[in-house]
Amino acid sequence: MIEAIEKRRSIRRFIKKPIAKKDIMEIIEAGTLAPSEKHAQPWKFIVISGSGKKELARRMKAGIERNRNDLHATFGKSYEALIPSAIYTMRILQQADTIIFVMNTKGKPYNEPLTMAEHLLELTDVQSVSAAIENMCLEATQRGIGSLWTCNIYLAYEEIKEWLQTDGEAVAAIAFGYTDREARKPERKPLEEVIDWTRYEEAEETSE
Repeated sequence: MIEAIEKRRSIRRFIKKPIAKKDIMEIIEAGTLAPSEKHAQPWKFIVISGSGKKELARRMKAGIERNRNDLHATFGKSYEALIPSAIYTMRILQQADTIIFVMNTKGKPYNEPLTMAEHLLELTDVQSVSAAIENMCLEATQRGIGSLWTCNIYLAYEEIKEWLQTDGEAVAAIAFGYTDREARKPERKPLEEVIDWTRYEEAEETSE
C-alpha cells in the first residue's frame, strides 16, 4: 500500500483506452471499505462515461457562464483564475474514460444555513466520504489507472445537481483513465513544518 501512496499522482492527461467495468467496480468497492463516523457509510457513487461526459461538459459550460458575474462580485480579482481552472478541468474530464461523482447522501445544500450540530455532522460525513475517495484513488493507482480528484464542479453545481437527480450533495468528482505519461512528483512540505511535537512525551526505554 505504501507503494501506491507514493506513486499516486493527480493525472491531467488521459489516453483513449477503456477501463473494464470490473476494475471500476473494484475501485468503488475499495471506497466502501473506508472508515466512516459511527459506520454511517454516507456515500453514493454515480458513474459517468460515453455520452454522459458530453452532457456533463454542456452543464459545466452553462454553470461557468452563469457564475461569471457572481464570482467577480464574491472573489474580486482572484476570480480570474477560477474560470480558466474550471474550463481546464472540464477538458480533462472529457479525456478521462470514466468519471465518478462521490456523493454525501446525508449532505445539506451548500447554500442552506446550518445549526452547529448540523455543521458538525456535515464535517464528519465529508471526512468519511473523503476517506472513500482516497481509497479509490489508491486502488486505481495499484491497477495502473490514473485519477484526478477535483472540486471544480462547484462552479456549475446547480446544473450538475439537477442532472444527477439524486439525494445528498456531491463532495467531488474523480476522473479515471489510463495515461501514457508519468506525472511529475510535486514538492511536499517538510515534516518539520507540519508536525508539532510540543505536547509529545517520548516514553523512556525500559530494560528487562
